[in-house]
Amino acid sequence: MDLAGLNRVSDVEWRIEPHGDMRVPAVIFGDESLIRDMDEKVREQICNVATLPGIVQAAYAMPDA
Repeated sequence: MDLAGLNRVSDVEWRIEPHGDMRVPAVIFGDESLIRDMDEKVREQICNVATLPGIVQAAYAMPDA
């Protein structure tokens, strides 16, 4: 996955700020190597989850996404 648009919160936490129809931020856990190895579809999916009605606080993805 391209790191553009991801904000590094810690060594293993990355955040995509809400944009478009997103109601909450998207948070992805994994070190930089794992994030780079993730498919771009992970970003698309977690951003889609962040648009769901009733979602509270954030949408989370684990390193095995």
